[in-house]
Amino acid sequence: MAGKPVTLYLDLDVIDSAKSEAAREGISLSAYANRRLATGRRAWSADLLELLGSLGNEPLEAPEELPWETDSDRDFV
Repeated sequence: MAGKPVTLYLDLDVIDSAKSEAAREGISLSAYANRRLATGRRAWSADLLELLGSLGNEPLEAPEELPWETDSDRDFV
């Protein structure tokens, strides 16, 4: 597959994770990144696929709304 070079600035933990996944799959980092970017949100993670069906047949219920006062302090911008 022919392509054009691209420079990406990524967090170090993202780079380390991508390198590990590429090595585990026995492919280059470029091939791994290309596949991940090409599939984007269309791909479901293996963890999600494993989770499907594990919750039984009970309907999911929305959790109770937590009071705003219990939230962490934050600076709004």
